[in-house]
Amino acid sequence: MRPDLTHLKTVEQRLLWLSHWMIHNANHIRPNPDGIKVGGHQASSASMVSIMTALYFSALRPEDRVAVKPHASPVFHAMQYLMGNLSREKMQNFRGFGGVQSYPSRTKDVDDVDFSTGSVGLGVGITALASMVQDFIAAKDWGAETRLGRMVALVGDAELDEGNIYEVLQEGWKNGLRNTWWIIDYNRQSLDGIVREGLFERVEKVFDAFGWDVVRVKYGALQRAAFEEPGGEALRGWIDACPNQEYSALTFMGGAVWRQRLLDDLGDQGEVSALIERRSDAELAELMENLGGNCVETMAESFAAIDHDRPVCFLAYTVKGWGTPIAGHKDNHGGLMTKAQMAEWQA
Repeated sequence: MRPDLTHLKTVEQRLLWLSHWMIHNANHIRPNPDGIKVGGHQASSASMVSIMTALYFSALRPEDRVAVKPHASPVFHAMQYLMGNLSREKMQNFRGFGGVQSYPSRTKDVDDVDFSTGSVGLGVGITALASMVQDFIAAKDWGAETRLGRMVALVGDAELDEGNIYEVLQEGWKNGLRNTWWIIDYNRQSLDGIVREGLFERVEKVFDAFGWDVVRVKYGALQRAAFEEPGGEALRGWIDACPNQEYSALTFMGGAVWRQRLLDDLGDQGEVSALIERRSDAELAELMENLGGNCVETMAESFAAIDHDRPVCFLAYTVKGWGTPIAGHKDNHGGLMTKAQMAEWQA
């Protein structure tokens, strides 16, 4: 039975705050005699929080295993704390002596890490290899009773630059890969800049060529409802045509700037203008940031719709830094909320 949407939203918001508090505490509150930045990737955690909430609290079964995107480790640790598997002391010492690790580690973390993912890209590929090993075991007499689980990778879009991923795709195709999900956090921002336009089309073609099902999760529930309103198709067309860099910048600047830009581009078209004007600046910003990967309801529905064991790639559109003051900022990959931003955000 799927959990109530209200409960999922509550968990999502708890995880968003806890993961960011963990990083904030390490950088701005905990004693730091040498003054060196601790770091922690707040924005990369924020873009994953809805995906991870839907996955862990509506889709996973006991036999499933997950490789967590390295930069989303604070969300994973916050989740373990909420479930009683991690002490507050471990969270307070994030990236410090005796605390939880920067990236999920089976040898150094005390919570239940399925795959170590510190080296970008390797955690992705190992899930497919683990699924093939699982099939090998199940084919033996001594493994016939094995409950086949899904091997799930939470993937940063920049991890697709890693060559080993494509080696594993080919190996999987040769060996009839199944029971594998790769969920791509398509926030289109990385340490090196904005992801090149049209990457999603090439990603889909690559996975399709190797026999994977590709599920594009682009629009959240608020956006899909808006598209059903008079003028909604024009809004959808604008969203689809907006370059990645501009979408991120508009997100950072907020609702009033969203409004001006949409009215400038779409003009006074009656129904479209009315759709925009029916919403306050805050509501308009919430609508435009409600991409599929930032909508826990949409992600839960997407996971629940899979009723087969073929490998699946979920291309989940997200906003980097979603739900925080640094959402969409061009330097948010390694950026941190200031003390003032954190105080206002949590108020």
